[in-house]
Amino acid sequence: MLTAQEKVLLAGLDEGRMVALCQRLVRIPTVNPYSGDKAPSGEWAGLLAVEEVFKAMGATLSRIPCDDEAFTRYHVLAPHGRQVEKRHNVVAEFVFGDGQGPTFLLDAHIDTVAVDGYDGDPFSGELRDGYVHGRGTTDDKGGITAMIEAARMLLACPEGLRGKLVCCVVTDEECDGAGRGSLSCIAHLPKPDAAMVLDGDCHCLQNGCNGVVTARVTVPGRSGHSAYGGLNAIEQAFKLLPALERFRTLRGDQPGLFNFGVFQAGDHPANVPASALLAFNIKTSLEDMRAAQERDGVDSGVLVRELFERCLAEAAAEEGTLRELPPTVAWVKDVPATSSMAVDPDFIAFAQSAYLDATGAAPTIKPLGGWGDLAHFLRAGIPAVGIGAGTLGVGHTASERVAVADMVKTAKAVALIAARFLSA
Repeated sequence: MLTAQEKVLLAGLDEGRMVALCQRLVRIPTVNPYSGDKAPSGEWAGLLAVEEVFKAMGATLSRIPCDDEAFTRYHVLAPHGRQVEKRHNVVAEFVFGDGQGPTFLLDAHIDTVAVDGYDGDPFSGELRDGYVHGRGTTDDKGGITAMIEAARMLLACPEGLRGKLVCCVVTDEECDGAGRGSLSCIAHLPKPDAAMVLDGDCHCLQNGCNGVVTARVTVPGRSGHSAYGGLNAIEQAFKLLPALERFRTLRGDQPGLFNFGVFQAGDHPANVPASALLAFNIKTSLEDMRAAQERDGVDSGVLVRELFERCLAEAAAEEGTLRELPPTVAWVKDVPATSSMAVDPDFIAFAQSAYLDATGAAPTIKPLGGWGDLAHFLRAGIPAVGIGAGTLGVGHTASERVAVADMVKTAKAVALIAARFLSA
């Protein structure tokens, strides 16, 4: 049930202001530089725009660079050596009362996936039929918009609040970034008392997420002219399909568990391709984490990786040319599955109650279907939940958009959760 003060807090939301901010952010291209797009990334301009907004709100600003060492510190397999220049993470801090209360952290990412396949202008920010359209609207500029509006609401109604609100707008969540921005913030900031990651579905509170391992498989062949032959790497790759099906079956053959996402080979019909590249995303579970923890002392998808390699190796051993020129596997990332139940299950109940009071509807409670930055907070022992401003299945699509009503709902929920946490 809402108090009189909380009703004033929620009444401070400005829908028009939210729409204008979301449109502004969408119109700044912030495609991750590792997306594969031909156009250059504009993350720097997006980060500067966010800093400008926070500065006008009176925040204390800082920048945290992306730090590969954070992956090592937290035992996460991920790409190293990615671009750092002009890809910092923005941290805005707001102090309430004497600042001696708890610290509540909000996190959302500004980088987006590719736009080359978007249907229409990916940076239009057009408001149509109650939706803001464009790349990154759902994933995750709607989340950034809700974060900033929630902070504005708290600043306009600070009575009874005590502590700190920390807002992190990060990079390198997408395109195999493995949450490098969020993990760098966790590694370099004082540990918050609780956190919310604004990424995903506005109708759900995420209490964890699946893990993901990403593999790149190189299948060698021998180049040559098609008239005289060679060893065709595409045909060699086809010979591995039974091994891939065996792996899928051993993993349970459920939708979304195993995605064959990339096949690259050849440059001309008259040339025999000398190599083929295959890439896969493979979900991992809490059970996989527990098994790895029991064997190695670290939660990871290592046992899943070993099973994948074993399936390919056994197939290669049974065929002459594959045995002579076996495929090689390189692991791009291994980001672990997590659950809030292992950290602080009471925080989920706390957030659920506030969400219901703020929106009038009870959220579903379930893990994120894929992987998200939420995992890093939970693995660091920080009570955390996830909530987005979007709708599942809309992010990354050719018609990505976000409902204004969903951004409003998310901002209200986040503002009330934060207010109750900072006044507890």
